[in-house]
Amino acid sequence: MFRGVFVFGVSWVALTGLLVLHLEDQGGQPMLRDAISKRLDHDPRFTWRGGQVTRIENLSDIVFALALGMLVSSSAAVVTFADLVDHLLNVIPVAAGFSLLLVIWNAHFVFFRRYGVADGRIIVLNAALLLIVLYLAYPLRFIFSSLFAYILYLFGEAQRIEAMRVGFKESGMIMAFFSIGYCMTYIVISMMYSHALKKADLLELNATERAMTLRSIWEFRIQVIIAAIAGVVAITTPLAGGSGALLILIWPISAILNRIIKLPDSGESTGEATEIPA
Repeated sequence: MFRGVFVFGVSWVALTGLLVLHLEDQGGQPMLRDAISKRLDHDPRFTWRGGQVTRIENLSDIVFALALGMLVSSSAAVVTFADLVDHLLNVIPVAAGFSLLLVIWNAHFVFFRRYGVADGRIIVLNAALLLIVLYLAYPLRFIFSSLFAYILYLFGEAQRIEAMRVGFKESGMIMAFFSIGYCMTYIVISMMYSHALKKADLLELNATERAMTLRSIWEFRIQVIIAAIAGVVAITTPLAGGSGALLILIWPISAILNRIIKLPDSGESTGEATEIPA
């Protein structure tokens, strides 16, 4: 049985390899990966200008991987059943932090795939972003763990939040710290996209691509503004950590923004550029 499965697997891999080679060798026909990526990897309205993966992207992926590892790793080994239950419950705050880092990584990934810009300014901004991501990994774990502990406290489980020594005042400070890190991250990302938009003529971005870039920039700026408001509210009002609920406003405001910055009907397939205010 196992021999049959092995033979089937080897045969399938071989046939797949032959199919890929066949598609690559067809004159004038797109390669398999190019055909798939055009449909699935990204918005077909935006032509990716990033070619081969650069050393900047390689370094960035390593740093993001380290940050994700720091977020998931636990400082204490599981030795009792209670430790096991606590470790399994931690998957909820870890997943929240993990998702946030992946959203940041995706914005970074899309930037280099869309524009392929790697000049001195982008190198500096990218380095700043990596420093922020790496430095915030452990605090991000604590922030989401304390939020999860507060939710458990609302359901009558106070042991976790008491062990973390997080009170009402501390929850406001934690939210303020989170807001600072969130703002710094998206300020840098918005600056990267703004720099690409300034090079629109050089990159030969058409009207649709310019509008999509402008949408991205303002979506990042909206996140910065709302996160900053949430941080100020957290330390100046009785809402404290509850001010984090203001972040929900990001989605409806972004939806309104997409209606304001409309994609032009023409210019998607042509190189015509329309002037769009940054």
